[in-house]
Amino acid sequence: MLKAIGIYREIKLAGKPGPDQRILDLTAEELRKRGFEVSTKKPEDFSGKEKVDLIFTMARGKEINELLTKKEKERTFIINSPKSIRFSFNRKLTYQKMKKLGANVPDTKVIKTEDIKFSDLKGKSILKPANRHEFWFVIENEDDFEKAVKEYKEQGIEEILIQEFIDGKHIKYYAIGKEVILPQDIENEVSKDVIEEIKKQTLLTGEATGLKIFGGDFMVKDDTPFCVDTNDWPSMGSIEGFSQEEAASKIADLIEKEYYAYRKSQENI
Repeated sequence: MLKAIGIYREIKLAGKPGPDQRILDLTAEELRKRGFEVSTKKPEDFSGKEKVDLIFTMARGKEINELLTKKEKERTFIINSPKSIRFSFNRKLTYQKMKKLGANVPDTKVIKTEDIKFSDLKGKSILKPANRHEFWFVIENEDDFEKAVKEYKEQGIEEILIQEFIDGKHIKYYAIGKEVILPQDIENEVSKDVIEEIKKQTLLTGEATGLKIFGGDFMVKDDTPFCVDTNDWPSMGSIEGFSQEEAASKIADLIEKEYYAYRKSQENI
């Protein structure tokens, strides 16, 4: 029987700890239905010495992903790959690569937390840590700015990303492999051309990051979708009409498919 390990996300790096843990548990159960022997671990309980055929992980920390990188070099199949997870945390490089591939990304720049000034913002803006997926703020005035920067300093955030605020219609998305999941009523919100453009840009985001399981947000302004955020393996519980159970089934299908494709590629080396 093939052995698999699922690794939970660190609570301090999780936007939604409960739903994050649940989607991993549901995915583990779906893989068991497909004949895998599956165990789950917290990042701190993973030693790197475990003998398994595949690992599916939501962990974001640097140390755990260094261990997973070593496991990859030992030819253990891992999804999402540790390299793609860590790359997605570098928001500056992620946005640059997305833009280079043709995705619509709002104007962004990165400034050291100790150097940033309110005058660096050109109107209503979004502030984000340059190396985290949490703690983003909408800034409309100097009071908003001071509160956000104080929080970043308390969190030890060294660089801040300033992103142009796109005033438009918010569309959340998930991606599982090449499948893009959007709200069930999206055709009542935007045109079919916009829907197709969102799907195209979502796949460009996957190409830029290397992530296989991810999600994020678009803002649609004047029929132009802007990808304003992308995150590795979200909880998959925020799009109406798409349950975590359905997501887990699709994720397990993807993991199984990708694992056997990887194993076949290794046999040909």
